[in-house]
Amino acid sequence: MITRSNVDCRHITNLPELSSRLELCEFTGISVQTYARWAVAGVGPRITKLGHAVRYRRADVIAWLEKSAA
Repeated sequence: MITRSNVDCRHITNLPELSSRLELCEFTGISVQTYARWAVAGVGPRITKLGHAVRYRRADVIAWLEKSAA
């Protein structure tokens, strides 16, 4: 589980409006494979598909972080 202690939420604005899995894993320290498994299982931050590309909206990542830290 992700917590506020392992993600500095003050720097969330450094995350692009639409992030790739790689950008998200660089921000959170969670592996690309974990995000892929979570997407299949329907857990983790909500994904947005642009054609075949998977992206994560910053607002969805923030909502997921707040829910996970609660």
